[in-house]
Amino acid sequence: MDATFTLGIASALLGMAMSYTPLHAETDIPQKVILDTDIGDDIDDAYALALLATMPEANLLGVTTVYGETDKRAELAAKLLKILRRTDIPVYAGRTGLSHIGRQYEWAKGFKSSAIRRSDAIEFMKREIERAPGEVILIGIGPLINYGDLLTRFPEIRPLIKRIVIMGGSVYKGYDNQDAIAAEWNVRCDPAAAMSVISSGVPLTIVPLDATSMLKFDDERQKRLCTLGLPITDALAALTKLWGNPVPTLYDPMAVATALGYSFCEAKEINLEVDEEGYTRVGCGEPNVTVLLNPNEDQFLDWFIQAIRSE
Repeated sequence: MDATFTLGIASALLGMAMSYTPLHAETDIPQKVILDTDIGDDIDDAYALALLATMPEANLLGVTTVYGETDKRAELAAKLLKILRRTDIPVYAGRTGLSHIGRQYEWAKGFKSSAIRRSDAIEFMKREIERAPGEVILIGIGPLINYGDLLTRFPEIRPLIKRIVIMGGSVYKGYDNQDAIAAEWNVRCDPAAAMSVISSGVPLTIVPLDATSMLKFDDERQKRLCTLGLPITDALAALTKLWGNPVPTLYDPMAVATALGYSFCEAKEINLEVDEEGYTRVGCGEPNVTVLLNPNEDQFLDWFIQAIRSE
């Protein structure tokens, strides 16, 4: 097979990814969303925020941070938003805990911005949901502490939420696509909060390890992203280096794509239960969640690069 023919195939495949459109787009009006993130530990949160803040399909009402040093996570999110020229998006820190943020914080240490708000993250979510009942999707890509707080403190808000989309859980497969379920991090950090979300009655989509653990952003794709030479790709490269691992897994960007109506996976309605150790197991009751399975990883990863390219 000669190089010209190989390049032609690659270009055609990229063209397919470039033309990919949301399956469930019912209107040209951007979808109202709020992102809840533990940015600063694993690198995929930064990739997810970069994706969400650049997509014209999203009206990002705000970012809330969760788990441990939430104030430092807010600084990191706000600096990334400034790089993206999105200082219009407010950032709210959730309640603090004992866990320390990772080395990515060195990139944003001491960052000041009027986008960082000092009021309560839970109050912010409640206010935005009440302002647009039935219109706001909550995207959770960290431990479910803030959502547990929201649904517990303000149970009356539940019927006003359009949908919650979370990256979390392990239904049939675990980390690295293994044929054994795992206590996935976002659920394991606070199983009680996960239980409150799953039992809330709010429409819920779960993007588990089954749909994400194989999304390896390999060296070749990292090079393609870096060669775009955009401020955001330079920032992602710097954060990835601080993170310190060679190959990111894009767990969280898949949740962002799903929330905005893109479909790269099979969807299945199941009954899901959470145990005290953070395992999510298939139950025998009525379906209470939509879970995503069997992703087309190459299509998704190439689409991700094209979406950032359009920034």
